[in-house]
Amino acid sequence: MKEEMSFESAMKRLEEIVQMLENGNLPLEDSIKIFEEGIKLVRYCSKKLEEAERKVNILLKEGENYVQIPFVEKEEENKDGS
Repeated sequence: MKEEMSFESAMKRLEEIVQMLENGNLPLEDSIKIFEEGIKLVRYCSKKLEEAERKVNILLKEGENYVQIPFVEKEEENKDGS
């Protein structure tokens, strides 16, 4: 895998690989080969996400201390509308 690949390209290729494997139409040898490619892509994407998280933490620097603010998703509204 090329190191120059963008995160978005890697994710798109990973989605393609998942679809190919889920279809189950590949011979075993090809399935293993494409699975290995998928594992490399997952590692690459994880590395890129970790780098992005470190950059965000640096940007949140306040004075001489770093303040790490965890990302929290908004809670979904209750299904009954309350």
